[in-house]
Amino acid sequence: MSRYYLYCKKADFLSIAQKYNISPITARILRNRDLISDDEIDLFLNGGMDDLYDPFLMKGVEEAIPIILKTISEKTKIRIIGDYDVDGICSSYILKSFISFLGGDVDVRLPNRMLEGYGLNSNMIVEAKDDDVCLIITCDNGVSSYDAVNLANEYGIDIIVTDHHEVPSPLVNADVVIDPKQEGCEYPYKDLCGAGVAYKLVSALAEKTKKRGYREVLFDLIQFAGMATIADIVPLTGENRIIAREGVKKLQVTENTGLMALMDARSLKPKDVGPWSVGFILGPCINSAGRLRNAEIAYNLLEEEDPEKAKERADFLSKLNDERKLLTISQAKYAIDIINDTYIKKDLELPKVLVIYLPEAHESIAGIIAGRLKDIYSRPALVLTNSEEGIKGSGRSVEAYDMIEELGKHPEFFLKFGGHKKAAGFSLNEGVTPKDLERVLNEDCTFSEEELAEKVWIDMQLPFKYVTESFINELSLLEPFGLKNERPLFAQKNVKIRFASVLGKGSNVLKASLEDEEGTVLEAIKFGNENDIRKEAERLFKGMEEAGDDFRISILFYPEMNVFRDKKNPQARIIDFI
Repeated sequence: MSRYYLYCKKADFLSIAQKYNISPITARILRNRDLISDDEIDLFLNGGMDDLYDPFLMKGVEEAIPIILKTISEKTKIRIIGDYDVDGICSSYILKSFISFLGGDVDVRLPNRMLEGYGLNSNMIVEAKDDDVCLIITCDNGVSSYDAVNLANEYGIDIIVTDHHEVPSPLVNADVVIDPKQEGCEYPYKDLCGAGVAYKLVSALAEKTKKRGYREVLFDLIQFAGMATIADIVPLTGENRIIAREGVKKLQVTENTGLMALMDARSLKPKDVGPWSVGFILGPCINSAGRLRNAEIAYNLLEEEDPEKAKERADFLSKLNDERKLLTISQAKYAIDIINDTYIKKDLELPKVLVIYLPEAHESIAGIIAGRLKDIYSRPALVLTNSEEGIKGSGRSVEAYDMIEELGKHPEFFLKFGGHKKAAGFSLNEGVTPKDLERVLNEDCTFSEEELAEKVWIDMQLPFKYVTESFINELSLLEPFGLKNERPLFAQKNVKIRFASVLGKGSNVLKASLEDEEGTVLEAIKFGNENDIRKEAERLFKGMEEAGDDFRISILFYPEMNVFRDKKNPQARIIDFI
């Protein structure tokens, strides 16, 4: 179970509201997000492309420009090497598109997740040598690729690393490293994704060359930087917030044939694209190529200009994503069944760290399943699968548990591992079993159940009379929501359930009519899996049957508009009954 806390931060909310023409409720939310000064609030609400930092402030950008321009002028080959996810695909597209605009002879190489794993490797360098490549530019990877970079140096291939991950020491021996997290980089914003870094590099190229039409090209490319920023789950603060918001605006009027085809394949109109549809519709489709086949399938869609071919590619990606979802659902259910049979049905206490072995699961969905288990059981979860190289796994963690630090206590268990505090990927050494890993991780874990529970912050108690269409529209000023800019969460206590029913083909929707203490009625809806919704409904029906009109409950919710047959009504999206 999550632990809930109510923000109690103070400010002159009325004054802020009057100054920025917003409600005091929205002013309170801004303060809850630690936005205090006028400059911070103004940038958050009104920041645009003109507020992005000078790309030349980023260490390495100034040094990279002449190398790129020299290679273009000499008409020698440039190769972009990206990654297999949305960020790697979009950053590769950004770099190739602008270098091609400048007249460069450039192509893209993306790794195969199952056969090659993440990032730059020595085989790619050998390929580049055989293809007479003179300059390699990485994106969304490279800061840890010591062997591959050293081999490029031996072959006389220039290499520019652009990345956004934590930079190990010593620095990789590339001609130039561009990563805002590297030591000595004074760039003011450190949390860009790979596509954000790529966009800064092409912005610098644009400034340096000022080739006719460069502004239009940059404006077109912001949609790819924005899409990657949302999909890569980097903090949606500062520059990332601007890039994501401006990227969504461009997506709503996109002229990219491949993206339009993908939107059509998912019954999504460009004008209706928002941060949610990028994160949960478009992004997963693009990711599915790298998860189940090859990322180049998705990359080629972005480059496709023929509408018929684009439709074929988009339909294939859409079906691939449906396949990925079905695989995830079936294997996640299997994982839950294992936990129920092993612990819950036997009234045994769950281990503090869940380690679940799913030998038949596709390795690319292990992290998604681990994330679901983490959310359901409020504890770190690791899911292991069989692969051609042996047993691989992915983990997702709660705030209190530093997963990469805990794995690092047992390096002898792993052929390789990497990641960060809340997510990790690894391969077990030969002879190490999932049970071995479960044993040592739980022996090391000293956290209590309460300490492992996720902290969830509530913005304020909100009477239903304030849940209006105008207020819901005002909340859109705070979008896009995501890491470090969470969707506002409200509470209301002593709520009467006037009506409740379970809906949906899978009985996964709970619909209710609620009335607060002031007598205001609000429709509400809660989504979940069949099991959870059934339990919630049984709890409510039992309370209503036993206590009648005296039955009251507290809710956590956020306001949204329900649109049905051209009718719009405010409703509460229930997060939890407490």
